[in-house]
Amino acid sequence: MIPATPVSAARPASPEAEFLIAAHQGNLAQIKAGKLAARKAENPAVRKLGKRFASYHKKLDSQVRAVSEDLDVNLPDQPNSEQLQLAEQYRAASPTEFDSLFVNTQITNYERAAKLAGIVLKTTDDPAVARIVRAATPVIEQNREDLTTTRDQLGLEQPQE
Repeated sequence: MIPATPVSAARPASPEAEFLIAAHQGNLAQIKAGKLAARKAENPAVRKLGKRFASYHKKLDSQVRAVSEDLDVNLPDQPNSEQLQLAEQYRAASPTEFDSLFVNTQITNYERAAKLAGIVLKTTDDPAVARIVRAATPVIEQNREDLTTTRDQLGLEQPQE
């Protein structure tokens, strides 16, 4: 899940709506990025992570869409501009560059997702939203751990901050 900023200039009606929009856009981005990694990554571990991420985020997005419908939240039909820009970087990367770019940016994305999940759990009053976040939290942590392990096993450089 990649935190997102809603595409439209109008602010969502509630923090729950803002979260659902961000989660949906993140899921759309993760599905595309995961599918690309499954095809483009040189390393089998990165390809496997990409396939897993695409599959998981497809399932998660169906839950997000269902809750959004129940709460009458209109969801955008594409990732946000930051996510679209990252997708373009993935597509433009050579196969040699791809694995490092994918792993490092995904670690950052899952770190952001963990922070967002914590905020949502502390602030939401909606049980359906809380259920989605509680179910996603261990997956977020597992994916972040697996990405970090993969980065270390492959000897990939960490990005400079």
